[in-house]
Amino acid sequence: MMRIHLQSIRRFFPTAPILVSKKGGGYEEMEEYRTDFRIQYWIEECNYSDALLGLLGRCETEYVCILDHDTVLLADPAYLLVGLVDRRWDMVGIEERIRDHPAINGARLWPQNRGWMRLAPGYTDATLLMFNLREFMRRWGLRGLRPKKPFPTDYEFHYGICEKHTQHKYLLPFHTPRYGIGNVLKDDDIAVLWHQWFGAYRTRLEGPEADVLPGTRQLAGTIRQGEEVFLADYPNLDLSNLTPAWGPNYDIHAERREVLRALPPYPGLLEQLKTRLNRWRHYNIRKFVLHAIRWVERWWRML
Repeated sequence: MMRIHLQSIRRFFPTAPILVSKKGGGYEEMEEYRTDFRIQYWIEECNYSDALLGLLGRCETEYVCILDHDTVLLADPAYLLVGLVDRRWDMVGIEERIRDHPAINGARLWPQNRGWMRLAPGYTDATLLMFNLREFMRRWGLRGLRPKKPFPTDYEFHYGICEKHTQHKYLLPFHTPRYGIGNVLKDDDIAVLWHQWFGAYRTRLEGPEADVLPGTRQLAGTIRQGEEVFLADYPNLDLSNLTPAWGPNYDIHAERREVLRALPPYPGLLEQLKTRLNRWRHYNIRKFVLHAIRWVERWWRML
C-alpha cells in the first residue's frame, strides 16, 4: 500500500517534497522509496505525536498536506490548495463523523460508540489535512497543535490545528462494498482520496502489541481481504454503489451527547498517573530511557 500511496502523490505532484517518518526499521524498503519517489525519510522509534512534530518541524514549504500512509490520491487535490491560497477556506480535511462500515460488527468491537467509528464534530483526522504551515508557525508555533478542549473520546494530538482554523473545507466519506473497511473521500462528484482504516493492521491487530478487542481476528481478516482486492483493481477501481458514511440523517450533537453519556467516568489525574506508572513497569532500561528522551524532546519542541 505504501508504494501505491507514494505513486499517487508523484502522479499529481512530480516535484513536491515528500517527508516520511517510519517506525520499526525497514531501511532497505525506505531506500527503495527514496530512489523511486525522491522522498526524504527518517526511521525513528516514536509515537504519532512525536513523528508529526518532527515532520512539521522539518517542513520548509509554506503550505503543508499531511497524509496517512494508508491513503491513495484518486484525483488532483491542487484546487484545494488554490482555495487555501485564495482564502476561501483555511483548512482542508475530513470531519470526524464517520459511521462504522457495514462489513464490521461495530456493536461488538466498540459498543459504547453507538455505531460511530469516529465522532468529534468540528475536528478532523490526519487522514488528509491541509493548511498554511508558515502562518500557523508564526502565530502559534508547534505548541499550537495541542487542543484546549478535553476529549474523552477520539482525541488526536493535532486537534489544536482544527481549533485555530475557523473556515474548514470538509471532504465527505463514503462506504464502498468492494474494498473492505475504508472510505472514498469526495468533494461533490470528485473522488479525491481513498483511505483504508487500520492500514497498519498487521501491527495494530495481529502483532505482539496488537489492540485487544473482541472480534479483532475477524476485523483483521476483513481488512486484509479488502486490501487485496483494492491492490488487484488499482488504478481501475470500482467506486459504484457508494453509500454516505458521515451519517447525514443523524442529529450529530445528540449522538455525541449519548456517546459521552455511555462512557465510564474519565479517570482523574491520580488514576492516570497510576496507569502510566504501571505501563512503565514493563519497560526495560533502554526503552524507558528512550521514552524519557522522547518526552523531553516533545515538550522542548513545543516551547
